[in-house]
Amino acid sequence: MAVEKTPLVSVVIPVYNAFATLNKCVDSLRAQSYNDIEIVLVNNCSTDGSLDLCLELASKDDRIIVDDLLEKGVSSARNRGIDLANGNFITFVDADDWVDLNVFEIFANLNTEYNYDLFCYSAQYHKEYKTIASYLFSDCVELFSQEQKEELQIKVLTPQSPIYSYKVNTRFAGSVWGKIYRREVLLKNNLRFATETIISEDVLFNTLALDFFHRIGYSRDCFYHYEQSACSAQNRYRPNSEKYFSFVINKIQEWIAKTGKNQNFIDAANCLFVHYLFGILKEDIFHKDNEIPLKKRFWGLKEILNLEKYSNLLKVINKDYFSLPENVLIFLMRNKYCRLLSLLLKLYL
Repeated sequence: MAVEKTPLVSVVIPVYNAFATLNKCVDSLRAQSYNDIEIVLVNNCSTDGSLDLCLELASKDDRIIVDDLLEKGVSSARNRGIDLANGNFITFVDADDWVDLNVFEIFANLNTEYNYDLFCYSAQYHKEYKTIASYLFSDCVELFSQEQKEELQIKVLTPQSPIYSYKVNTRFAGSVWGKIYRREVLLKNNLRFATETIISEDVLFNTLALDFFHRIGYSRDCFYHYEQSACSAQNRYRPNSEKYFSFVINKIQEWIAKTGKNQNFIDAANCLFVHYLFGILKEDIFHKDNEIPLKKRFWGLKEILNLEKYSNLLKVINKDYFSLPENVLIFLMRNKYCRLLSLLLKLYL
């Protein structure tokens, strides 16, 4: 009996109502110049025929595995993909995105020489007729130093960190796509996505996971293509977001305390938490689809700002991490000037 060869990379794709985009995504993987890959499609309670499409694609390519997961949530789907994957490495691609056809060939060649635990590459954001490239570093890095690893970790928390000369122009640093993880490291350290949150689960995953990856490389080539649509999760109305953001904040604070991270990490994390606070106000108070009367929104704003965890946070942040408009908002929040703040937040958020 022939021994089945272990694929170099397993590509995990959570699929939720992705009938219109999945073909393009999977085609970019099936046509790779490097064939030694596996494609894991995890259908996640789709209602639009995505499961049938997954099965049809699998019938055309024996490298495709299909799983029908009845538990909702992208974190559950990614965790299921990790469990099913057979490759030496795991990478994640969203079902409405795609990758260049040579990404795994280039990774395979570099990995032969450097034996990576983690490999990162750049991305392009596509929105309507506009494309924006996003880079982690100014140059390719064949193998990270400890200082470069810490820079990556801090950029996951705060891409615009003022302590580094090269800034990341989006939150791409915290995303799980654009990264190829050694599966053994994930399994050995039980690294999984938190199912308790539907917001910022990828930032939390990378924050907690990166301590365990040591041999890291980076290509500045934009192999990943991220499709920003009006109906993406970032643009949908997600009420009661405070509980999700609060969960992520608590987990990162626990990690900082447990690992004894230095002040650079603390400042970066606090910057992230303030942006989460902006997100809470946007989602729970000022989102355009929020039908709560204006008076109740005003009292909701006061209630959030009176929470001790946020009032204490606003006292200890490093203002150098924020733009002038953000610092104005922080001043108003710290002093609870809620009427003026309400007006400005509606404009800023």
